[in-house]
Amino acid sequence: MRVIDMADIIRAMQNETQFVLRCEEVFHDKISSACASILSAQPKKPFVCLTGPSGSGKTTTAMRLKAYLENLGVKVCQLSMDNFFLPLDQRPPEATDWESPYCVNRELLLDTVDRLSRGETAQVPWYDFKANKTGGYTPMEGSCEAIIIAEGIHMLNPLLFDPMRSRATGIYVAPRTRIITPDDRIVKPEQVRVARRMIRDYLSRGRTLRETIERAQSVDQGEVQYIAPNKPNASIHIDTFHDYEPCILTKYLREIPKFSDELTPEFMRAHGLDILMDVVRELPPLTTSYVPKDSIVREFVGGSIFKY
Repeated sequence: MRVIDMADIIRAMQNETQFVLRCEEVFHDKISSACASILSAQPKKPFVCLTGPSGSGKTTTAMRLKAYLENLGVKVCQLSMDNFFLPLDQRPPEATDWESPYCVNRELLLDTVDRLSRGETAQVPWYDFKANKTGGYTPMEGSCEAIIIAEGIHMLNPLLFDPMRSRATGIYVAPRTRIITPDDRIVKPEQVRVARRMIRDYLSRGRTLRETIERAQSVDQGEVQYIAPNKPNASIHIDTFHDYEPCILTKYLREIPKFSDELTPEFMRAHGLDILMDVVRELPPLTTSYVPKDSIVREFVGGSIFKY
């Protein structure tokens, strides 16, 4: 587990542009390294199964991998597991909550991957979360030479991964950096993910800050039960934390109306987020004009060139 001192973040903020660019170069190198591993496994392993917990930056990481490979002239097909959710009335009894892998139409997902790898045109579903059903289908052209990237919280679960294991590279992404405060307290990666989700869910999903925090318990339980145990299926691990990121999260959280009213010290302490809030109140804010349009940070604060 990597560790960064809060004092070092504050010191680096004295030159904001340099700080952001340095962090983005570090992440670019991680993408480059992952793509090198993916390419070295060709043609034996044309599939990439990418997973990570909620708020880890899975989608942007997958898109960054796709863009990098395409710049090298490689054909890439990208799939999101979320679009393969079963409609509510078709889910088996084992699908007890949204975090369960049994919520996924595994047969359709595996068949789609197989069709694309054979060079066929597959009808890829998109899921209507408001209506809780498949909203329609979009054609995607495959290729026998394509690398197929499938991302989602269950892509390394044996139910999905085992049928592809011999032909797939597993990637696990998540923030893996801890922040140490001046008084030697620690902000853990899972707390950073909560901050990411608070902003994203407020801006794009209409949830209050409290609703996101209160839902975090079931999300965390799903991670422990369904996601973390499958880490060993990944041969590539990517830390998606950006050292300047806490300053961006600080800016956006502070600007949300009723920020102080909703996130009272008592409420945050009860949910184990009091240290995170102290850091948010103490760090200098950073404006997004410094942040590249393809940055993982933009998956949560907006302004990305990618469509989510």
